[in-house]
Formats: sequence, structure tokens, C-alpha cells
Amino acid sequence: MDEGKRDQLIDHYLDGMDYGDKDLLREAFAPDILHEHPVRTIEGIEDFLTFKVDEQPPQDSEHVVSRRIHVPEASVVEGRKVGTVEGEPVDVRFCDVYEFTADESAITKLSVYVRE
Repeated sequence: MDEGKRDQLIDHYLDGMDYGDKDLLREAFAPDILHEHPVRTIEGIEDFLTFKVDEQPPQDSEHVVSRRIHVPEASVVEGRKVGTVEGEPVDVRFCDVYEFTADESAITKLSVYVRE
């Protein structure tokens, strides 16, 4: 298990979300990504990018990480999404669970849990 590689992929995801950067997101995920989200489950990188970037309302927010836990099977990240969404304040707690390819070169599964 390479925590540094995992953290880099996770950071690409979080930064990609904060900046709406599809290239950063694409770099972090396997083409057959499985994304479990409270709104819906998505399979495949193109549908994932559409959901995460194109379908999101206008926002100026960032993910602030408070805790990272790495175990051989997965990594867990806890934190808050803070800022504004559609001009309204947002402060949402999240917990993401990440699974990786065998060589840890990409995220294969992301399960998102949120609480307002």
C-alpha cells in the first residue's frame, strides 16, 4: 500500500471537484469507475465527469479534509465542503471511501456519504 500515491489520486479528485477540472478528475480515475453517490450510482468515466462537472450547479466551494485513513482494502477521507452553491452558503460534512487498482495508479470505486 502506497499512501502517497493514494493521497495524490484523492487530491486530484478533490481539486478537480473544487475547480471543475475534468483533466484532474480523469487522471485520478479508472475508465470503468464505479461511483456510488446519494443522488445516483454511475459507471464509467464519461458519465462520471458529466455528473461531477457538467451537471453541478454554479458553486464557489472547497473540500477541507480533516482526516485520512488508509488500510489495504481502501482509503477513507472525512471533511467538509464549504463555500457557496448557487450563491447560497454551504457547509456539508462528507466521508468518501476510495478503492484502487492493484498498482494504485487509479481509483476504481468511490462511495460518497454526506450529511448537512
